[in-house]
Amino acid sequence: MTLTPSDTKTPAQNFIHPVQAECPQGLLAAARDRGRLNLLVVRASAPLPMAAAFDAYQAGIAQPVLVGEADVIEAEAAALGWDLSDITVISATGEAEAASVAADMLKSSLSGQSDQPIGAVMKGQLHTDVFMAALLNREVGLRIGNRLVHIFAIYPPDSGAGPILVSDAAVNVTPDEKTQNQSMTEMCALAKKLGHARPKLAILSATETPIASMPASMAAAERAKWAKTHLADIDISGPLSFDLALSADAVAAKGITGDTVAGDANCLLVPDIVSGNILYKALVYLGGGCAAGIVLGGAVPILLTSRADPPAARLASIALAAVAS
Repeated sequence: MTLTPSDTKTPAQNFIHPVQAECPQGLLAAARDRGRLNLLVVRASAPLPMAAAFDAYQAGIAQPVLVGEADVIEAEAAALGWDLSDITVISATGEAEAASVAADMLKSSLSGQSDQPIGAVMKGQLHTDVFMAALLNREVGLRIGNRLVHIFAIYPPDSGAGPILVSDAAVNVTPDEKTQNQSMTEMCALAKKLGHARPKLAILSATETPIASMPASMAAAERAKWAKTHLADIDISGPLSFDLALSADAVAAKGITGDTVAGDANCLLVPDIVSGNILYKALVYLGGGCAAGIVLGGAVPILLTSRADPPAARLASIALAAVAS
């Protein structure tokens, strides 16, 4: 017996979606309609952030402002075949200096003192804590009184359908009530910008019935109650299990009626970062989705790119920031 390559895979590997996701053309078109986003790339002096900035520049959705070691930036640009003649490059050495320089530039932009207003900020080759600590200094002006929340817009593969939004899967570990309220507010507002005229928000738990033995289901019911009072032009359901949020077959099998969200949700609020992180990665690795992610709630969107993000996801995240800004 001769084993084929698929026979040598582990059971886990056989679940991985074989198709490489592409950046959705509809999202790129929406970003282009907004005009080029002035994108501040903090410590751009590495292959991944430079490639992402170049892709966004070539796609016509961003005008990058590159902060980092100038000689490395120029070398990476040459490797990409990128002429930097119309690109602003700000020299800074090391993570701390790059973050500090970027924070000063953002402060100048937000105070109206810059002739190149920053529309979004992207993390390059530096640690997230160094990046965020500099930006969140109250003197910078990024904080505007809201909680910062992360939102993924995840596009299904090989489909012209709009995205499913997931929050909060990357920033807030155990979000409190105010943070989850902010997540719902930002997520539904972004969904409208992405073409969902009336977003359908599912507040996820492991059951569709609030029960005291499952605190997350009780909390979901409370968040649904708040959303119905404070958010307009949105359909809301919670608690709702994941299958009932997305599967019309599951809705029919369980005999759920009169719920306008069940089986048709496009916004998903998760109870904590663990469930959210697992969910978004499952949609990407097992479902073949393209995940664009940004942090909202501040004066401008923030992009926390990961080394594991494929080029399509990095480009989609920049496009999402352009649409959101």
